[in-house]
Amino acid sequence: MRSTRAAGLFLLASPLLLPAAGAAQPNPPAIERHTELADPRDAGWFYRPERIDSEKPEELLDLLGIEEGDVVADIGAGPGFFALRAAERVGRTGRVLAVDVQPEMVAGLKMMIAKFGHENIVPILGTVDDPRLPTESVDHVLIVMAYHEFSHPMEMMRHVRRAMKRDARLVIVEYKAEAPESRVAPLHKMSEAEIMREIPALGFRRDSVIDLVPSQHVFVFTKTEAH
Repeated sequence: MRSTRAAGLFLLASPLLLPAAGAAQPNPPAIERHTELADPRDAGWFYRPERIDSEKPEELLDLLGIEEGDVVADIGAGPGFFALRAAERVGRTGRVLAVDVQPEMVAGLKMMIAKFGHENIVPILGTVDDPRLPTESVDHVLIVMAYHEFSHPMEMMRHVRRAMKRDARLVIVEYKAEAPESRVAPLHKMSEAEIMREIPALGFRRDSVIDLVPSQHVFVFTKTEAH
């Protein structure tokens, strides 16, 4: 779910409710976002060598503090670029729940699991509004270059929140709309304002911002007490 090549193009309008602060707050205007799903025939793009330097996957996982025995959900896993790395960290006693909405991507992930022998990765075919994760089962949620592709972000994130344990963390990585020098198409970027408008309204609190790659936002969220 992270390619710049389009398999389909959709226009969504996602009205989001801001949390109340004393008196009721008016609803913000609907957010319109074009979304593209990656072409599953382009699996090699996910494993291009330059991704190691441009996205620093190992450094990101280091900063998240994933430990042996943890359960990690990779939403928009594609053929497993991050899932395979997370699987090495959670070990035999942990699990990586690797979710994608395209059957072809899940099939590609299964091939990579067989190739590398990571039996602790659980491929999941989700839907556009439900990642199909068990309730309160996840320690870390990774959504890397995929949140902007969600056609039903409100519904999807409510299910994600439900799947997170009380002290779990949600990590969202997106290319910066504020970085015009980036060669990534605007369609595949999000601004800090967009992310902060949507995610906290769905029951999350920003915990930190990781300055890892100049062209990317890396936001860490936790669940609010009640939503």
